[in-house]
Amino acid sequence: MTTNSLIYSNARVKSLENTLLSQEKINRMAYSETLEDAVKVLLESNYGSGTISSAYDFEEILHAEDKKVNAFMAESMIPNMGIETFIIKNDYHNAKAIVKAKYMHEEDFEYMLAPKGMIEINELKAKIFNDEYDSLYLPMAEALKTIDERRANGKKSPRDIDVLLDKALYKNIFEMLKSTKATSIVNYWKSNVDFSNISTFIRCHNIGQDVKFFAENFIEGGEIDLEKFTSVYDNGPQVLLEKLKLTKYSNVLSEINPSDMVSFEVIWDNYLLNIFKNDRYDVFSIAPLAGFYVAKMLEIKVVRMILILVKNKVDASLITRRLREYYE
Repeated sequence: MTTNSLIYSNARVKSLENTLLSQEKINRMAYSETLEDAVKVLLESNYGSGTISSAYDFEEILHAEDKKVNAFMAESMIPNMGIETFIIKNDYHNAKAIVKAKYMHEEDFEYMLAPKGMIEINELKAKIFNDEYDSLYLPMAEALKTIDERRANGKKSPRDIDVLLDKALYKNIFEMLKSTKATSIVNYWKSNVDFSNISTFIRCHNIGQDVKFFAENFIEGGEIDLEKFTSVYDNGPQVLLEKLKLTKYSNVLSEINPSDMVSFEVIWDNYLLNIFKNDRYDVFSIAPLAGFYVAKMLEIKVVRMILILVKNKVDASLITRRLREYYE
């Protein structure tokens, strides 16, 4: 049954891949003279399956497209194949927004929420506002209790909420992946953690934070352990990148410029997308489904970036250097 379901889901994915924006459409948006022209490309492509009264309301169609894709993934999810690790990311994003709203007494925070993950949003909201954590994911429950304890002791930084829930998310993800043979998904998340830690190292160093601050923000679960980072922290990012050339990332590390985080994030996103490219035609694996989701979420991210930059009349040359590889 699982094999048949997987073949069916991957067949649907092949059809949906045709809805991904082409490179030509992405370039049209990037070189648009006005926001209206850029948004027109999306409306012509039936993005979000809707219309908007003003081009400045573009977040409505982006959110609708995001919601549509996440709904498809939830429908296509096959237990213990790793797809649920992408879905729970929304739960943790929403938990962050809800916790911040809870402590800041904000009633209007719906705009901060991602589409539903594995938990209904109203259910998650009720449990967090009522301090009823025990029925949530164990790592999430533990993080929420720690946040409450720290705030009670005067530690009220929003960054604290983000760090604790991010660490809980990845702990949750790797626990879920213990029962899966989806090597591409395991590789994706481990690589994502490693790039996140490299990014944190560079950013912490660039703003003058010490090694203790970096260690507090370090996420477990990647292939590069904490000691490799802390042992060269005082020597700076360039020394770290040289040391990591012995890892599986050697082919991309030479492209990283620690003083250019824009290009770093492009390299990061391209690397993750390429994990699924080689197996995207293997209908007996989960890679086509996971690859489509990663490609679609990256597309929405890039489209949002383009629209914001076009809206602010940023030169097209500065927009195009932020574009990612196309999923082909």
